[in-house]
Amino acid sequence: MANEDRARMQGALLSTLAGPGALLGMKTVRACMKDGEMRVFLGHALLHEIMPSMGRSREALDPVAMAVCAEMESPAVEQPLALVLRSAVAGWEKQALPLIRAYGEREGKTPACLCMGLSALIMLYAGARRTEDGRYACLSDGEEVPLSDDGEALYSFSRLSCDMPPETLSYAVLSDRAIWEEDLREVPGLEERIGSQLQDIQLLGLRAALERAWQESKRES
Repeated sequence: MANEDRARMQGALLSTLAGPGALLGMKTVRACMKDGEMRVFLGHALLHEIMPSMGRSREALDPVAMAVCAEMESPAVEQPLALVLRSAVAGWEKQALPLIRAYGEREGKTPACLCMGLSALIMLYAGARRTEDGRYACLSDGEEVPLSDDGEALYSFSRLSCDMPPETLSYAVLSDRAIWEEDLREVPGLEERIGSQLQDIQLLGLRAALERAWQESKRES
């Protein structure tokens, strides 16, 4: 069970940091974990949203969380963020979405930090472009990052733009069954949360949007 908990927790954290980290120009998972503002954001995601939604006691999960964070912060690992991004959309659906559902069933609302992971990912992927070799890539800090999510999903993102009206962008992404296995607008409160966060990123900038998300997570927990 400990290994399963560890895999779920690490997967959820990676899914939550991939979009924000890439938008901020970070190159490794460790860089995301060591950045002061990202660290606070990820800490609130872990303590207030991920761990309470895993169906296990805090006593059982505390040592798992310490081990996961130590590994992700270790200079001996230095996992490239580009590797996480290669299948970030599929990873988010597998790792973060079940926890969002569990959180919603328990709290009656959507978790701000886990949702911000998707909002940032949408801003990163919207406008993904096909490269000369026929694959897709997005730009992170001016550098091209290859993507290996489902081709139909990436085609859908390529038709969008990060400067679209936030409510339009939220609707377009969440409702697209080429991206997801279902219409995610049916997840209570998700479309409104993502639309609001996309607006925060567009108007306030990502770091301010991250702070707003963790403040909301703290207030709502």
